[in-house]
Amino acid sequence: MRVIRGRVFFRGRLDALSLGIGENGKIVAVKKSLRGDEEVDHGDSLILPGCVDLHVHMRDPGLTDKEDFPSGTRSAAMGGVTTIAEMPNTAPPVTSRLAYEEKVAALRGRGAVDYVLYAAPRSEEAVTRLGEAAAFKAYMAESTGALQVGPGELEGILRGAQTSRKLVVVHAEDPRQFMRGKVRGLEDYSAARPKAAESSALHWLASSRGEARIHIAHVTCVEALDAVPSGATCEVTPHHLFLDTSRPIGARGKVNPPLRLPVDREALWDAFRAGRIDAIASDHAPHTLDEKGVPFDEAPAGLPGVATSFPLLMRRTRAGEIDLARLVSATASRPAEILGIAKGIIEVGRDADLLVVDPRTAERIRAKRLRYKCGWTPFEEMEACFPHTVYLRGESVVEDGEPAAEGQGRLVSTE
Repeated sequence: MRVIRGRVFFRGRLDALSLGIGENGKIVAVKKSLRGDEEVDHGDSLILPGCVDLHVHMRDPGLTDKEDFPSGTRSAAMGGVTTIAEMPNTAPPVTSRLAYEEKVAALRGRGAVDYVLYAAPRSEEAVTRLGEAAAFKAYMAESTGALQVGPGELEGILRGAQTSRKLVVVHAEDPRQFMRGKVRGLEDYSAARPKAAESSALHWLASSRGEARIHIAHVTCVEALDAVPSGATCEVTPHHLFLDTSRPIGARGKVNPPLRLPVDREALWDAFRAGRIDAIASDHAPHTLDEKGVPFDEAPAGLPGVATSFPLLMRRTRAGEIDLARLVSATASRPAEILGIAKGIIEVGRDADLLVVDPRTAERIRAKRLRYKCGWTPFEEMEACFPHTVYLRGESVVEDGEPAAEGQGRLVSTE
């Protein structure tokens, strides 16, 4: 038995504890003191459950000039993420059973962390054929990958998902609310895809979902939160919490749905701290610097973020702006619960997916440090607390802040 010691977040609070890890990578004991064949003492560092990121685009297969599965999952591990949920808008998109099976085969043995895969059914019948996917993604508006579905198609998908009890993750923007015309910057883009587009899409969902399980991706404002259907869950991205239209990053900040005004960002922070938002999700969606270097209206939407979500929020937690229990819930336990996977919590019988962080140690974010294949981050120079050690099923995948193992990730089944 391997023993890992530190200040463990266990059953809602921090305590000096020892974790016993069995040969199968699961936690077999949580006690004040344990002895094992191998012992690692992390002293005063915090031991938290590894993060579960509900929303990433690793661009593999087909778009691997931007990112690929090994590079993206390596960066995820460095940010404390031990499980990712990979989106279906790759090339080819995961719209058929064959595409799903081919993606499963293509990613096998190449991930540094565990993962689940989304599919993007285009009809009610396709929901059944894609039943092995962890969940479904539905785009109500245009975004990367040309997978937008109309109201009739989405109603069919929701009916099929209601029968199967599969989760449907919705990109909720109503394109009828979009304004056409030349867009020259972040404020123009926010106005072109306004907050009203989110609220309108969510009101439609509330009246059309039936009994389907739905999760709302990347809410950007309290107006959208107010319209989230009763019983649905929702996520917020760090870029909508930390960035806004006042930041001088041009097309690097172009994302769907858009960054909002500073007042909207502050209101979103208040809602997050108050517990109105279920989960933090990075919506890691990298593009190359060349792609982002064209005029704003021609640039693709999306930005990288999987390595910085937890570190940015841990720094705010250290500053006293976020409660630690709120952080752990939003980055680990609640996302795992939404997906229906046995992750996100430190408990006997669970996988020993752990991150170890000393919140007293902060550093400036540097793109080179993150190892993204795209080579840049919109959070350059912001302060963050990165984990110094990360364990996947009890084996270290990050040591001293650097990648320590690759290819250990597995496809995870939903419960």
